[in-house]
Amino acid sequence: MLAKFALRNIRRNQRRSLVALGTIAVGVFGLLFLQGFFSGLIALHKENSIHSRFGHGQVMTKGYWGQAFEKPWEHWLEDPEAVMQYLKEQPHVKAVFPRVQFFALLSNGRINVAGRGQGVVGAAEQHFFNKMNFIAGGAMGDQRDGLVLGVGLARALGVKVGDHLTVMGQTIDGTINAIDTRVTGIFQVGMKEADDTLFQVQLSEAQILMNTQKVESVTIGLDDERHWDEVAAGFQRAFPGYDALSIYVLDQVWAENGELFLTALLNIFRLVFLGMIMLAIYNSASNTVLERKRELGMLRANGETPQDLIQLLVLEGLYLALAGATLGILLTLLVHGISGQGIPMPPTPGTNRLLPVKLHLEASSILLAMLLGIFTSTAATFLSTLQVLRLSIVQAIRAAA
Repeated sequence: MLAKFALRNIRRNQRRSLVALGTIAVGVFGLLFLQGFFSGLIALHKENSIHSRFGHGQVMTKGYWGQAFEKPWEHWLEDPEAVMQYLKEQPHVKAVFPRVQFFALLSNGRINVAGRGQGVVGAAEQHFFNKMNFIAGGAMGDQRDGLVLGVGLARALGVKVGDHLTVMGQTIDGTINAIDTRVTGIFQVGMKEADDTLFQVQLSEAQILMNTQKVESVTIGLDDERHWDEVAAGFQRAFPGYDALSIYVLDQVWAENGELFLTALLNIFRLVFLGMIMLAIYNSASNTVLERKRELGMLRANGETPQDLIQLLVLEGLYLALAGATLGILLTLLVHGISGQGIPMPPTPGTNRLLPVKLHLEASSILLAMLLGIFTSTAATFLSTLQVLRLSIVQAIRAAA
């Protein structure tokens, strides 16, 4: 009976109900949109790091990461084939990529520019590392003398796709060596440091340049990031002399620090937004209840207890909260569908290209936004109801007379 009476009260004053419904819907929409936007930005930077540079993680000799060595190749993997064979047999490992890193001079015959090179297996990497954002040309594939380089490095050298470059470096024996390459692609990963210095050649060519068959590290691509801890723990047990480093260690700037910063910022915005929603809903609910002082006074004079009225008004608020929260969620899903490829955003600090941020909506985020909307609306209705119930029956009846 009380539920039917609450629904009739909501339908009886449509203007009042629509105002409350709209306030709750806008609040839930704003909260969920904010959550989805920040989650999308975090996911975007992480995906960019994983699929353009670092993979889900890398394995290397213990203590190698973060240290400077006079002869780094003495600390490279002695038996990379055994490491790769083990990793390939693990159920969640999608692919493995042996790599070496070195410093070299790139020359177009007129200009020499220093760069940080990577030797990679081009044909194997081009499908997994699909976020390198080639602005000219494309991946090396299996072209033996292929080379791809960052847009800043290409600009400094004044080269374009198809041009020849000589890569000059030092072998592990200390002699100078060189390889001839042809530019197959120019990329822009979005990180200025990488775009200004990074280039890649085939692993076999890098090993010829350095006169070694060793590899520095093995990059791992998983079918799902959530399996990293399981894969890393198993690897450490099988190879105790090696380290398995996740993307959060390899790209501390964005994958770890960036996520922590954006999450903290989201929590601040969420707190401020919740306070604003609470005040807006409380104001709307207060006006609604205050307009009904005479009605509530008549109900009390008719024998209804304050507890009955609290239950009635809170139930009305709960119904409006459920409807408003549902409307806010549907509005967010509509915006998510309309945004398509993402919301274009200017470059963030440390990056140098536009970022199309897609709303990242998870079931847990939707449920949390709905519960917060329902809680704030119901709590605001309860508090405003207590304000009216403090009046005597005579004061309540006279207030709207």
